[in-house]
Amino acid sequence: MKKNIEIIIPSKNELDNLKIIIPKIRKMYSYKILVIDKSNNSKPVKKFCEKFKKIKYLYQTKNGKGNALREAAKKAKGNILVFFDADCSHDPLDIKKLLSPFLKYKNLDHVGGSRMRGGSDELFADLQHFLRLFGSLLINYVINLKFKTNLTDSQNGLRAIKKNVFNKCLTESVHTSIEMELVSRTLANGYNYIEVPTHEWARNHGVSKISLFKHSWSYIFQLLKICFYKQQKKKKKFFYEGELWYTKKR
Repeated sequence: MKKNIEIIIPSKNELDNLKIIIPKIRKMYSYKILVIDKSNNSKPVKKFCEKFKKIKYLYQTKNGKGNALREAAKKAKGNILVFFDADCSHDPLDIKKLLSPFLKYKNLDHVGGSRMRGGSDELFADLQHFLRLFGSLLINYVINLKFKTNLTDSQNGLRAIKKNVFNKCLTESVHTSIEMELVSRTLANGYNYIEVPTHEWARNHGVSKISLFKHSWSYIFQLLKICFYKQQKKKKKFFYEGELWYTKKR
């Protein structure tokens, strides 16, 4: 299974954090890593990535995280893609949590990390984070109401998904609303989705690229679109046990 997994790290002006997180990931896992970068000065990032084996550097041509994930997915060779943010907020140990269910359930398509189940050091950091949390809860409520699920975190950037499923979801989000769109399109298309507890740490260096004023409209627009998604029937019956969390209400 190792040869079929590829970790994708979208990065924009995150070199200081990449210097921390990539050695940690490389020490724990031998999976291929693709860093897709949109930094103001990309040369130092590319040079740093070239120091490691099995790490590919890709310069992002269009702005936005949504475009970053789609561009990276086109170039990725893995059958299962792990999306991992570059700001040190994700724990490399949680990559194993995302991948373990794929070994147990062949018909599993998408696994998302949940900060609501695993905890976060950043959600209540300041007023902006509090407002972002309120928005996330509202989005989760609408998604659960629409798809009759009991998901707790549709905004987390930490997730693993089959490459063919990602491509078939045909996402359109330009910015960070890509997360909620990807979850919703997974459910609407009848693919099997679960979430596992993962922890979020405060970023080490730099500041968040998310602006409430700039990006809130894209979330509202995406949420309205989700309300009108046509939902397909699940392709296969899927049951979860143990540490996994049900997506369907029981």
